[in-house]
Amino acid sequence: MVETSGGGETWWEYLNRVTDKASQVEIARAAGVDPASVSRWKLGKNTPSADRVIAVARHFGRNPVEALVVAGYLEAGEVDATVELAASASALTDDELLTAIGRRLARAAASDHDASQDDARREDDAPPPVSELHAARRAGS
Repeated sequence: MVETSGGGETWWEYLNRVTDKASQVEIARAAGVDPASVSRWKLGKNTPSADRVIAVARHFGRNPVEALVVAGYLEAGEVDATVELAASASALTDDELLTAIGRRLARAAASDHDASQDDARREDDAPPPVSELHAARRAGS
């Protein structure tokens, strides 16, 4: 079966377009596969794995997401979706880390309380503001 993107372009047609009709050997080298695999792509017998699609796209200076759409790994509508990446805590500055901890503590405190409890009780149980945590940290240094 020949895979086509939403625009009707097959994986092989995409490869010919973005590689300026590079040889199967050159495409195989870019993808890190043997030329027989590329031949199967040309015949529409199979589609490369997502990591091979990305390797080819990067080798030929194309956006990997574009290649993943053409190869059928992503739908065109998914491309516009917001991607939220979590930062490693080790990459945060001290202030950013304290702010994140303060937000988490505040959310945890809020979820632990019953909705019927009054605001005064919530204020008593809330964690100290991040600025107070930061000041206490400096005083301890």
